[in-house]
Amino acid sequence: MRRGHGRRAVLAAVASSVLAIFALVGGSAVGAQSKDSTFIVREIDGTDQKAVELTVLWDGDSKALQEMTVRENGAAVKVDGVVGLRQTDRRLGTVVLVDLSGSMADDGTLTAVKAAITKMAESLPEGDQMALVSFGSDAEVESAFTSSPDQIKTALDGMAARPEARTALYDGIRKATSLFESRPGLQPNLLLATDGTDDVSSTDLAGARASVSSSGAALFAVELTHKEGEVDSDAIASIVDRVGGASFQAGTAPEIAKAFTQVDETMNAQFVATYASKVDQGAVDVEVTIASQTIKRNYVAGGKAEGAGATQVVTPKKAFGPSWLRSTPLLPVLVMGIAIGLGVYAVVQLAGSSNTGLSAVLSPYTEGAPAEGEGDEQSLAQTAFLQRAVEMTEDFAEKQGFLEKVSSLLERADLPLRAAEALFFYVIMVLLVTVMGLFGISLVAGLVLGVLAALLPIAVVSFIAGRRAKAFVGQLPDTLQLLSGSLRAGYSLMQGVEAVSQEVDEPMGKELRRVVTEARLGRELEESLDGVAERMSSPDFAWAVMAIRIQREVGGNLAELLMTVSETMVQRDRLRRDVNALTAEGRMSAIILALLPIGLGLFMWASNPVYMSPLGNTGIGQAMLGIATVAAIIGFIWMKKTITIEI
Repeated sequence: MRRGHGRRAVLAAVASSVLAIFALVGGSAVGAQSKDSTFIVREIDGTDQKAVELTVLWDGDSKALQEMTVRENGAAVKVDGVVGLRQTDRRLGTVVLVDLSGSMADDGTLTAVKAAITKMAESLPEGDQMALVSFGSDAEVESAFTSSPDQIKTALDGMAARPEARTALYDGIRKATSLFESRPGLQPNLLLATDGTDDVSSTDLAGARASVSSSGAALFAVELTHKEGEVDSDAIASIVDRVGGASFQAGTAPEIAKAFTQVDETMNAQFVATYASKVDQGAVDVEVTIASQTIKRNYVAGGKAEGAGATQVVTPKKAFGPSWLRSTPLLPVLVMGIAIGLGVYAVVQLAGSSNTGLSAVLSPYTEGAPAEGEGDEQSLAQTAFLQRAVEMTEDFAEKQGFLEKVSSLLERADLPLRAAEALFFYVIMVLLVTVMGLFGISLVAGLVLGVLAALLPIAVVSFIAGRRAKAFVGQLPDTLQLLSGSLRAGYSLMQGVEAVSQEVDEPMGKELRRVVTEARLGRELEESLDGVAERMSSPDFAWAVMAIRIQREVGGNLAELLMTVSETMVQRDRLRRDVNALTAEGRMSAIILALLPIGLGLFMWASNPVYMSPLGNTGIGQAMLGIATVAAIIGFIWMKKTITIEI
């Protein structure tokens, strides 16, 4: 292979790997949705078996909503239709809970909150109602449920921050949820705006969470971050995780206005799906799936399940990549197409140039001078910076003693690449993939991708080298027989090697042609043959060369000797095959034990993703997954060593 072809292939392969991982990781995370979506099952009304009403909150893609799937006790049911909540006879009831502690007066935060609430009240849809509760050191009802924007605005005008007030957040939540008892016909929603942490309530976090859950409300929080570190985000998140809802952060007045607008849009994105149930009695397990997100609920046939308290809320993975990528769903497909194209180009460059490389360089000594312009490809590292980086990589690798090993592995795999350049771009690829994983997904995912990126190229090159060495050993007996026949026909050893090199297939033919070329350049024939044995890591060929060397020193019938060596190798290969047959059960056991946990894990993840999600979405689960992976790899290597018998 010409050096330029090989380097272009390396560059194409590196670019293909990076683009493919970027498209897979980035595209899979954002392909279905352009933003994180809130998904809650608010209520299941099964009083009419022929028309069960399923109320969901979904602020994602409307097409995904129309493709909603529902299963009852594992059996799929047909969804007859999905309509907006207000297209039924039901309306929303929202209690707005506002923090009036002293810090709310800072930076005009309370003013911005009141303006945002006023805007919500003025756009209140017909039939919806809103109530207003405030809290400082204690909680107060500022306005009962009303549909009048003026009443809400009047209540807001009378609200002011209390300079010495503390934060009774949990008492405020309990007071707010108690208002829903007077409006049982409304769909309950709780909107919280706070900038602090509870420090005075008589109710604890568990009590506040229980009060929201029992009321059937979903919690929507605007965390005011104008004072860094003041908001108890963990407490709010624990309530949202229990009852469903969403949380938004805002610091400046424009951010506060935007956050309230997002809350309003999310609360209004409630829909009712209708379907005919096939279960007429007993408990019913319901699975609702929208855009690959599944929520499980249950209810008793003929009854209702209200609120999101029993809902297993599935939070979508954080979108990866810049906003322009998330807003262009076709871009990941395009990136993957480019990656595949570069990968194909790399393969073509490697596979389509078998007659170049060393053969082209040494062609003046074998087949005549090369054509004009051939062999003038530029180096992959064309800039001074890259050349210097490659030189530093070469110096470091040479001092550490593994540059020669890399070069030998590349030669054995018939990949005529400069070891230093291959190492440099290999390190760059590993670092890029690791950094993309760390910053785009998570710490554990980044480390896993980095390990895979580090091991995969080595495994691929080793596989190619091993397959080529195995093919070389398989051709050796026939090659020795051909060489023995050539010697019996009157050829010299050099002539016999040259004749055989033209008859046998790769890789033996290429290696013997290299021997002939080196011999013509002045290297001793035995040394060139020893070089082949070392390059291919073939002890069988080394023994054959040793026999040739001894015969040339002490004399004898070389043709008979080569035939004897060939027959010996055939018998050794037969013994090797017998051993492989006897150890097949052990090898199969190792493969099954290695693949069984992976297959079982994927099956459980596909069949019950909610049950398996803590394994991938929590720190402990990810740590356990990593430990299990390392243990499985160690076990597989151990079993492989046990059943490997050298012949």
